Amino acid sequence: MKNVAIFLLLVIIAGGAWFLSRNPEKEEYTKETVQTTSPSSQERKLPAGFSSQGLKEKELDTNNDGKKELLLTSLDSSGPHAVLVDILDNAKPLSNIFNFPQGGFSEEFSFKSGEAPEIDQTMDLNTNGREELVFDLKDYGAYTTTYGVVIFSAGKFDWLMLEEKDGESRPAIFRDGASVRNANVFKILPEEKALAEVSGASDNDGNWTWEVSAYKWNGTKYVYDATLSAKIKSEQPKKIVNGQPVF
Repeated sequence: MKNVAIFLLLVIIAGGAWFLSRNPEKEEYTKETVQTTSPSSQERKLPAGFSSQGLKEKELDTNNDGKKELLLTSLDSSGPHAVLVDILDNAKPLSNIFNFPQGGFSEEFSFKSGEAPEIDQTMDLNTNGREELVFDLKDYGAYTTTYGVVIFSAGKFDWLMLEEKDGESRPAIFRDGASVRNANVFKILPEEKALAEVSGASDNDGNWTWEVSAYKWNGTKYVYDATLSAKIKSEQPKKIVNGQPVF
């Protein structure tokens, strides 16, 4: 009986080995399953030419039609970038690739992003049915934050341009922040449909003087408004507490 038991055990072992040798597809199926779920097969598709480095995203409704779009921003060695894409097909661009250009700008409006810009807020100041986009440009200054206002029209992003009191144009790029001796305040005034820049400086005795440039929508563009500038200046603070203007 002992010899019979040993014989049966050897038959079972041999049969198992033969079955595995005839069914290699089980192992191959396992390998194939792993391959189809690998990260490379799940790679996200973005518009051609758009860098994915430091990618950030934000859902928007730029034309207030109830249909969401997706804003992508990134930053690589060439600078910051933004593009609007279809929320269901991120490879389908709905805008140009906006590289936040600074060509021809004076030093006053230059910036260097330390990471991909991101939306601070959106609003439709000129009531044309399209949102203006206020970007935090992630420019790490000594004490200020840099904001830039971008418009979206006819499928294209561009800087919002302002007309100064001397008739010259400038981009809507603003600093916001304060130190012991200097202050910059960026204001958005929805009721007046205006943007404003307030600059302050302190003397040795701690007395502050202020300058204001307010830009109001005139039906065609944003232009310097002397009356609104004077009104805002009359309301300005006379001191800075804990690094912030006190009104």
